[in-house]
Amino acid sequence: MRVKNYSIILIAVIFVSWWAQACVQQKKVDDKQITVSILPQKYIVKALLGDSVKVNTMIAEGNSPATYSPTHEQIKEVSISPLYLKVGYLGFEQAWCDRFKELNGDLRVVDLSAGIKMIREEDAVHGDHVHEGGVDPHTWTSPKTMKKIAQNTKEALIQHYPEFKDLIESNYLVLTDSLSKIDSLFESSLKKLENKSFLIFHPAYTYLARDYELEQISIEHKGKEPSVQWLQKVIREAKNKNIRAIFIQKEFDKRSAEIISQELNIPIVTVNPLAEDWYGEMLQLLAKLENAIQ
Repeated sequence: MRVKNYSIILIAVIFVSWWAQACVQQKKVDDKQITVSILPQKYIVKALLGDSVKVNTMIAEGNSPATYSPTHEQIKEVSISPLYLKVGYLGFEQAWCDRFKELNGDLRVVDLSAGIKMIREEDAVHGDHVHEGGVDPHTWTSPKTMKKIAQNTKEALIQHYPEFKDLIESNYLVLTDSLSKIDSLFESSLKKLENKSFLIFHPAYTYLARDYELEQISIEHKGKEPSVQWLQKVIREAKNKNIRAIFIQKEFDKRSAEIISQELNIPIVTVNPLAEDWYGEMLQLLAKLENAIQ
């Protein structure tokens, strides 16, 4: 009787193993789908390829990289994507990209920060990540660095989709023209402003500040909610520099910003560096900067 039971168990184990292997073999990579980390990347991919491919975005609208971890459905989508375009240096990318490659042996990961002069600070810390080597990841928030991201995206897409080379090259000319126009607009508009400082909760515009000679003052301190002492320091600095608004991303807690807003009698202005309509959001940001730091 015991031998019979063992036989049944052995048969069951063999069947389960066969079934699991069959499921793996049935999983097909969808060559017409790629994965990106954030929505501004989707903007670039769609500008280059239109509806020729499906774009799977990891961080959806309204979600914060500070609390992000992939859902089961997103992991399934990555497992059938042949190409992952990462921003580079985002905390969740550092934590998950190797795991994604383990799940999907066909996955090719391309770092879109290649060739960008990265901003590094000793022990730099941000609210959503502690950067290895003190690297700020927010490269997409400046038109100047976005040009390089667009170029890197173009090259990655042509390498993966040679059949779409002519389409990508043609669309790239249109895209770079629009990026150059908004770059020139930022240059000319911000150059006229005497006050070059702006106040923001989470320091998402570090590359923008560098590229257009602005000063970004962060309420968030070393990636954490500010202390009373730090808030007092920020309030004094904002008064001295005649700052007229506080920028905050909608996914962050407003309590600290509200304290400063009440103390200085200035408005809180929402910005969205993770918007899918990157171009439209940048135009709105420019207008907000002109109102806040003129």
